[in-house]
Amino acid sequence: MSTILLVDDEPELLDLYTEVLELMDHRVLRAHDGREALDIAHERRPDLVVTDWQMPRMSGEELCKRLARDEELHDVPIIMHSSAADPHAPGVWTFLSKCSELHEFEEAVTEVLTQSGATPQGPPRVGPALRELSQQSQASWQYESACSH
Repeated sequence: MSTILLVDDEPELLDLYTEVLELMDHRVLRAHDGREALDIAHERRPDLVVTDWQMPRMSGEELCKRLARDEELHDVPIIMHSSAADPHAPGVWTFLSKCSELHEFEEAVTEVLTQSGATPQGPPRVGPALRELSQQSQASWQYESACSH
């Protein structure tokens, strides 16, 4: 079981991604901005950080810069997600559009964890179907899916 720090200022997306990651048998730590995420990362040393780009108090870009410069956290892989184009920030292994399908999110998490050497304890449950998500998360995903591809 890997520990993933999920960072986003949108509560609905934070809830949706948390549920997906928990269905994949990961431990999830949550933060609402980069400053809170940096504090949590120092306390808990996650295996992966999944962060939004634009957030109040400290942006995802600034979070990535600080993680990359941190002696203890510089090797923690990062997945950046945003509704903007690929923002390119230090330490980012993969970029996902917020309009990505859930299976793309799952695949990116699994791939980055595998490449980084963080191995889940026990077989990962990749591919939770939408029907496994709570009704609230399904409604949130349907809203998020309104992004045009």
